[in-house]
Amino acid sequence: MFEPPSEVVDLSNPIDDRMPGWPTLPSVTIDQTQWAARDGVTMEQLSMPSHTATHIDAPLHFIPEGKTLDDYPIDHFMGPGVAIDIGPKSPEEAITTSDLEAYESEIADSEVVMLHTGWDEYYGKTDEYLFEFPFLSGEAAEYLASFDDLKAVGTEGASVGGFTEEVPGHGPATDVDPADSHIPLFENDITPIEEVRNLDQVLDGDDSQRAYFLYPPLNYQGTSGASVRAFAFL
Repeated sequence: MFEPPSEVVDLSNPIDDRMPGWPTLPSVTIDQTQWAARDGVTMEQLSMPSHTATHIDAPLHFIPEGKTLDDYPIDHFMGPGVAIDIGPKSPEEAITTSDLEAYESEIADSEVVMLHTGWDEYYGKTDEYLFEFPFLSGEAAEYLASFDDLKAVGTEGASVGGFTEEVPGHGPATDVDPADSHIPLFENDITPIEEVRNLDQVLDGDDSQRAYFLYPPLNYQGTSGASVRAFAFL
């Protein structure tokens, strides 16, 4: 008989029209188009980029003619894994191979790896959250890609790749090409899970903690990414 988990931790950021998003993409809009008191029903119209809030990337995000989310079976978006503590990290600091090597045996025994840097503490329209989040170095991405059974890598930052664009209030945070952080994962069918939160609750004071992770998208067809409701069963 199925035994329910002893604890469920929500790993997802909320979605509303005041939330932070990727600085060069359109903001979320949520319009209430009908009201029950006036129209008999309440309805909303939501508009947002596919890479909004807690979300996953598909290879098409960086690779022309790459796989889209619907090219993967539903069980690709779940699996046993481990959350590991690699913090604290400084603003604009890379996640390196040496950060990960201390957990090599646990990563090798996982389908999902969640990287805890504590960056969700900066959540909001702040320089740290929007631009200066920790990111995977190219070497760290290649190291993770070397694990045969890995399905996904989660991070609390806005992307597994650093911010290299320029906006009026902030310049590039790194010269590491975001493709160097993404493509080694994509070439090995490892899905980035970005803008995760609450990994401290999964770890509960430990350096690492095993859990069963789920991060399913809606059944979009042909997209390079999608928001997800990610969570951990403990």
